[in-house]
Amino acid sequence: MAKRNKLVESMLIGAAIGAVVSLFDKDTRETVIKNGKVVSRKSAKILKNPEVVTGKIRDNIRMVRSTITEITEDVQFLATKVNELNEKTPEMIGMIKETKDAFAKTITLEGEKNSKIEG
Repeated sequence: MAKRNKLVESMLIGAAIGAVVSLFDKDTRETVIKNGKVVSRKSAKILKNPEVVTGKIRDNIRMVRSTITEITEDVQFLATKVNELNEKTPEMIGMIKETKDAFAKTITLEGEKNSKIEG
């Protein structure tokens, strides 16, 4: 003979009693009835026209796939630009140093010219 799980059985009984007691309240009872009718109508529509629901689901799946594809392409584009920037940064630093050195040399030469002219 199989053992019964008294805990689960007691929880189900308690939940059923709680549901019945809560229905003593008029507002709760009316809300349950109203929501039950809405769920019933929607369920009937789905059962009569399941292709509408499956079509909406397919459309949503297509939209999600499209969004994921766009995001993937954007991330790839950004990764490419970051890689390009990482490759060009050392070149740019070298060019900036060369320009700085050229300006410093020009300033030094100008200074020497001026001191010879004055002296």
